[in-house]
Amino acid sequence: MRKTALLLVLWLQVSQVGAQISYSKETLEKIKEVEHNITGRVILNNAPPSTIAERMAKYKVKGMSIAVIHDYKIAWAKGYGWADEAEKRRVTTETLFEPGSISKSLNAVGILKLDRH
Repeated sequence: MRKTALLLVLWLQVSQVGAQISYSKETLEKIKEVEHNITGRVILNNAPPSTIAERMAKYKVKGMSIAVIHDYKIAWAKGYGWADEAEKRRVTTETLFEPGSISKSLNAVGILKLDRH
């Protein structure tokens, strides 16, 4: 029941972001920064920064979405690639994905919180 409630709240927040048509200039700059340098300040083997498009091609990812959380709120969300390549339907912030293995990270956060008490 708790998992269902958590997923419902997350879906409602993401759908609200999906309704947002434009972002501030500052947010657009942050989006561009993430899109063009997904490794951030981490440099491995003197490799140049990777873009989201390059990583998607390298790992053969057809489509994905990103939601950035800041101060416990979704700061921005964006879709990349194809939800259905045959139908030429692009990924948007409204595209639903199966959560996969999200429970592992949520479990880790819960354990870290318990450890602090």
